[in-house]
Amino acid sequence: MKQDQPPSSGALTIDEAIRTLRADPASAELVRDAYLGRDVAESIERFSRSAEFAEAVSLIGGPLVGATIVDLGAGIGLASASFRRLGAGRVIAIEPDGSDEVGRGAMRRAGLDIEIVDAVGESLPIASDTVDIVYARQVLHHVQDLDRLVSEVARVLRPGGRFLACREHVVSNDLQLRQFLAAHPVHVLAGGEHAWPLGRYVDAIRLSGLRLDSVIGPWDSIINTYPAVSSIAEVRTLARDRLISRFGLAGAIAARVPGVESLVRRRVTGRIPGRLFSFVATRT
Repeated sequence: MKQDQPPSSGALTIDEAIRTLRADPASAELVRDAYLGRDVAESIERFSRSAEFAEAVSLIGGPLVGATIVDLGAGIGLASASFRRLGAGRVIAIEPDGSDEVGRGAMRRAGLDIEIVDAVGESLPIASDTVDIVYARQVLHHVQDLDRLVSEVARVLRPGGRFLACREHVVSNDLQLRQFLAAHPVHVLAGGEHAWPLGRYVDAIRLSGLRLDSVIGPWDSIINTYPAVSSIAEVRTLARDRLISRFGLAGAIAARVPGVESLVRRRVTGRIPGRLFSFVATRT
């Protein structure tokens, strides 16, 4: 499903991969943090109360009560159900995977009060200028045609509508892509992961005609740093804590020098294959 992607050695289906991870005690933390458990209601409850979702709502910025929201690549419906809890008038969950574990089957099994639609982002069965918010969590790096998908987002949004694409994997080169895929537990089992250079995401959003309001880096927001940190306060001290952990007292002293924390953030994150970025854009 991805473009320019090295072949995966994974031999399992995605459902088989998820069940394999659930059965492995060593993967229990990963399964929890990635909302991969069988209990959809429990995952939704945790996500709806998470600092990550609260930050997503803050970044969207506009009123949610009565809003029409598209949850693009909805998965098990984490965000769809959470937006409905906040009073969204209509939530359209776009999900091409019928899986009972991680797709439409899981949403239906949970009995969510949302519209579940079998479609891909490159061809949205939604009328133009009818949507207030398009939300996409870990979606853009999966698609076949990134430019077409973002153009579809721009088409369905009303003027003033907001697009939030969050937790998108970024790599700097082919070596980082290979390293990222080799370390991704689901990709190793079943394949299907990918990542793009940062400029690829930025270009797709701008070419669609949307106004790119924010590019949020790996350490800029809890929306990207979860589960490494669990609160906004921890995000603010992440670079300082990293310096102290590595250099002790010398690191604590260095952290007080203006600009040092920003330098640490740039240098460390630039070397992380598959680091996470988020993007906020507006239909003008």
